[in-house]
Amino acid sequence: MSISVESSAGAARTPAATGTSVQVSPQVLAERTLGARPSEVRKVFRAAQRPGMISFANGAPYLGALPFERIALDAQRILLENGERSFQYGSSDGIPELRAHIVELMRFEGITAGRDQVIVTSGSQQALDVAARVLVNPGDVIFAEAPSYAGGMAIFTSYEAEIVHVPMDADGLIPEELERLIGEVRAAGKTAKGLYTIPNFQNPGGVNLSAERRHRVGELCRSNDLLIFEDNPYGLLGFDGETMRAIQPEFEDITLYFGSFSKMIAPGLRVGWVLPPATLYGHLVNASETSQLNPSVFSQQLISAYLDDPAWPDKLAEYRGIYREKFTALVETLEQVMPAGTTWNRPTGGFYLWVSLPAGIDTEALVYECIERGVVYVPGTAFYTDGRGHSELRMSFCLPTLDDIRKGAAILGDVFRDAAAKVSAEPGTAGSRTD
Repeated sequence: MSISVESSAGAARTPAATGTSVQVSPQVLAERTLGARPSEVRKVFRAAQRPGMISFANGAPYLGALPFERIALDAQRILLENGERSFQYGSSDGIPELRAHIVELMRFEGITAGRDQVIVTSGSQQALDVAARVLVNPGDVIFAEAPSYAGGMAIFTSYEAEIVHVPMDADGLIPEELERLIGEVRAAGKTAKGLYTIPNFQNPGGVNLSAERRHRVGELCRSNDLLIFEDNPYGLLGFDGETMRAIQPEFEDITLYFGSFSKMIAPGLRVGWVLPPATLYGHLVNASETSQLNPSVFSQQLISAYLDDPAWPDKLAEYRGIYREKFTALVETLEQVMPAGTTWNRPTGGFYLWVSLPAGIDTEALVYECIERGVVYVPGTAFYTDGRGHSELRMSFCLPTLDDIRKGAAILGDVFRDAAAKVSAEPGTAGSRTD
């Protein structure tokens, strides 16, 4: 038996395996659930799960270079020496040895903290969800880059926040635009709660927020009583190995800093963290306990053992080189195959290339045609909450092989060139025939 929900737009019935369905009043669901939209990213992922698909959609790391033999030995040692601890409940804020490693990692970006200030979570997505649950009221405004990470916006909107997008350029979020939008939100009588930002190799835009702008953005947030949600899963993945100073050190009283091991080690272990202001620590620990009790002790031990090896930075450097090579292959192919007028950013690290096509080419409308031809991307509309992004797309270059990158980009070029030709042939379009 399946249960479907009747909305204000009319009854909806979901066919069940048994051939029956039950219609349920919308009062069964919370109002925020009725208003939720399915993730466009996840819809594309589900449609793309077929053998042989070339995926530029997944923001998933390449795991082929991980030292699995050594990790297996670590796992064996951990379980044989202290298996009861590994499989038992643990501390709600994480095991001390991993929190000590996290403190050392954050030093690369200028963050000085004690391990007792860190809360370990089941991935940084869970950390962001806990923070939003603690801090966001229905109707609060959260500012976010335009475009911004779909998963982050999904969390804030699930707690009934309003997303206001702030324009970006090659140096990241534009402070003057943030200041203007804060004024407009306040003038409309709305509560501006915070800024959600990915300052390093931004998802999906790939850009870095410049050092000067980090300071200016922090000052604007502080003077306007805004929190900063600083999401940083990519900060150590610059192609040249350089890292930028985080926003948090200068604005630690208003900044919640989110980190993750999903991109630099492995997402399947599901381990992330948040470093909140001291005044919020207890609230976030309490909220985290209600949703997960504690993060996996075994996963934390595996990551801690991985970071105990003094050679782990060498492995990270190897991955930077792999991602640089893949990025180069993608850009070189796009230069040859994309229609005239196509532009893209030039990231210096991370996983993503943001592509803008000529006006009139709808990447959302074309995504399933591309899937039928064996390649998938994420349409730009997934990264806005206001309907923008139809002529844009995100391409993730981290997971496919070099051969698949070149082959997949060539297929996209064919589809988009055909679409561009149709647009130019439409009546009233510049360059089209009128006879």
